Amino acid sequence: MARQNAEDVKKNDSYQPFLSTSCKHKVINWQDNMKTKEVIKPVKQALPNFIASNLKVLRNREGWSQSELAEKVFLNRGNIASYESGSAEPNICKLLRISNLLKINPRDITRRDLSDPNELLLAQLSHDERRMEEKERLAQLRHRAIELTELVQSSRRLFQYKRRNLNNPCKEADLFAAQYEQLYEVTQQLLEEHRELLGEVGCQCD
Repeated sequence: MARQNAEDVKKNDSYQPFLSTSCKHKVINWQDNMKTKEVIKPVKQALPNFIASNLKVLRNREGWSQSELAEKVFLNRGNIASYESGSAEPNICKLLRISNLLKINPRDITRRDLSDPNELLLAQLSHDERRMEEKERLAQLRHRAIELTELVQSSRRLFQYKRRNLNNPCKEADLFAAQYEQLYEVTQQLLEEHRELLGEVGCQCD
């Protein structure tokens, strides 16, 4: 719409003589501004990507060959070679395996230039801090799981006590008791699966 207006002003030269000098200057400036807006385009700056160089730096720091690193993360030497040459990049699952092995956060492998000793030190400190936070969180979840187990056990003991001391229980009470036992079994199964999951996560954090 703005471009069309500018073209209309340029075409209608017959109206120019009737404009004052100040108005003519405003029209010319407005046309120049429109041209400038059309020419200038925002430039997107690409984020740095140091995966290729960082993998080579970290591998050499550990004294591993490409084949040795590949074996440790369940890949083949060709994968590591292509990552280090920059012809390919690991997907998130493979990058996480490499990250856990080298003890550097995935973001730091990607964004930090680890050939710089200061950047490498910062990346190591960041990794250690994150691992500590994960262990603290895991400890809290394990403690919470113990509390839930004790709560369920206390609830069942209370239920059993009330049922034993119930005089002449009706059919509805028996039905409720059967439903409670089913719910208790399901709850026990869920708690067991929760403990197993925490155990698996704990193996990755240790």
